[in-house]
Amino acid sequence: MRTLIQPACLLVIALAFPVFADAQTNTGSESLTLAGFTYKEKVENSAAGTKDLPLVIALHWSGSTPDEFSSYISGFDQPVRILLVQGRYTHPKAGYSFYVRSPVSYYDMSPDDKMSNLLREAEELSKFIEAATTKYSPKKKPIIIGASQGGDLSYVTAIRYVSLISAAFPLLATFDERILQDKATRKKPAPIYAYHGTDDPIVPIATVKQHIKALKIAGYKAQLHEYSGIKHDIPKSMKADYMKQVAKILF
Repeated sequence: MRTLIQPACLLVIALAFPVFADAQTNTGSESLTLAGFTYKEKVENSAAGTKDLPLVIALHWSGSTPDEFSSYISGFDQPVRILLVQGRYTHPKAGYSFYVRSPVSYYDMSPDDKMSNLLREAEELSKFIEAATTKYSPKKKPIIIGASQGGDLSYVTAIRYVSLISAAFPLLATFDERILQDKATRKKPAPIYAYHGTDDPIVPIATVKQHIKALKIAGYKAQLHEYSGIKHDIPKSMKADYMKQVAKILF
C-alpha cells in the first residue's frame, strides 16, 4: 500500500521552504465544485477574479487535502491560478484519496482491476480539466502536477489526454505501462517531468527509471529528476526544481 508523506517530514519540509514575501496570494477558503470534483482556487500575484491566467491543476497524495498540498505548489513570482483538487474518496485515517477505499481498497485489487480503476479515475479527472479550462480560459493549456496518487494520475493524464495539458509533473509516482499499448494516446504528447527520491520504499527508483525508458520508447518526451537519499517525500530541493520548470512552461 502507498503510504503518506510522514507528518514529521512535512513539518521539516514546510519549515525549509523559502518565504516569497513579494508574492500576493488569494486563496479561497470556500470549497468549490466542478465536473464532479471538489477543489480550492488559489491565485498568486493577481486579483482572484482575473481571467486568462496561467493554470495549474494540483493533486495531493493519499490521505492529504487541498490545503495541505497547497504549500507544495506555491511561491510563483508572476500571476497564476492554481486549482487544488480534492480526491473523491474519504481516506479511512484522514483526508482524501483519489482511489476507491471501500468495500475493496484499490491497493488490494488485482492488477487488471487496478488498471480499470486508474483509467476510470483519469477519465473523470479529464472532465474536470476540460471544465476548468472552459471556466477559467487560460492563455495556454494547463499544467498538471501531483504527488504519489496525484502523480499517478498526472502520468496517465499526460499519456491518455495529451490534448488537455501542456505538461505533466508526476512526483513520487508510478503507472501501469500497459496504458502505453494504446497508440491513440501518442498524438502530440505533452512533456513529462518526473521527480523522485532514490531511496523511495513505496515506489522504487528502478521502477520509475523503467517507466521513463518505456515512455521514451513510446515517443514521449520524458525526464527523470532524481534526489539522492530521499524517500517518499518532497524535499526543498525538489520543490525548487519543479517550481522552476513549471514557471518556465507557464510563463
